[in-house]
Amino acid sequence: MLRKPDYENGRFFISPILGCNARCSFCYIYSKGYKTKVSRNEFGLEETIIFLHSHEKFKTGVNGSIISIGAWGDPFPRYSKNSCSHTLQWLSELAKLKNPIQIMSRYELSDDVVEGIVKCNSYAGQILYSTSVSTLSRSREIEPYADKPELRLKSIKKLRDNGVSTNVMVKPFLSGITDLEINSFIKVFNKFGVEHCVVGDLFVDEIIKAQLFKLPDASLEIEISGDKQVLDCTSGESYEINISRKMLEFSSLLEKSGIKAFKKSSCVNSYILNIPNPADYINEDPHGYCIKCGVCEKK
Repeated sequence: MLRKPDYENGRFFISPILGCNARCSFCYIYSKGYKTKVSRNEFGLEETIIFLHSHEKFKTGVNGSIISIGAWGDPFPRYSKNSCSHTLQWLSELAKLKNPIQIMSRYELSDDVVEGIVKCNSYAGQILYSTSVSTLSRSREIEPYADKPELRLKSIKKLRDNGVSTNVMVKPFLSGITDLEINSFIKVFNKFGVEHCVVGDLFVDEIIKAQLFKLPDASLEIEISGDKQVLDCTSGESYEINISRKMLEFSSLLEKSGIKAFKKSSCVNSYILNIPNPADYINEDPHGYCIKCGVCEKK
């Protein structure tokens, strides 16, 4: 398969690997034809770099565009050493542009992958490594083939101990599931030294809703407003968004426990690097992403 980079709100979304075996019930890629068997993106590394340099919105360097790796496939599928090496090759070349880079996986990282990421990190905060956890107690039902949350968080700690910036995505927030586990989240985040967290909305289409409602003893609450929002990595495609006031309470409790909670991962990059977010949410923010952290006010 072939997937060109996507652009939205100051970020370029790049996928060296397409497809994912985690089979998360809330995942959007399967409804777009991507498979559980991973493959290399036929839009190669050289073409990707040419694409970036030719794009009118792309800016190089520390203050430039954010490069986000892995939108259409998990970049580090633990069971495929070749795929992990392929992603590290891309990461190494993209890191030479000096741009801030986001990369995320739902798998535990091998020591070789941890070492590879550390080597690519040329300045403090350049690489922001994230993992995503929506539930601790029901992960096997909802993310059946992803690694256990504790193993993913163990990788977060390894990278953090080696000087790489890290972040946990509580995304999507599953109302009626995620909120019931707040005390467990705080406990495990403290155990693995999580300092930054993004609590994000659940985006759904009919396929995702059907998958989620198949969950046994489902306590999941889905309330759709009728409005749609663009999912950043999908080149302008919009999805219905689940409205949950419980997200705000969840984020507030994380903050009270000493964990900085954001609504967008690009804001974590900006906060860590202490530079304005290229998305410019402070001036144009119809969906309420800005948490007034103060970084962009220094512009």
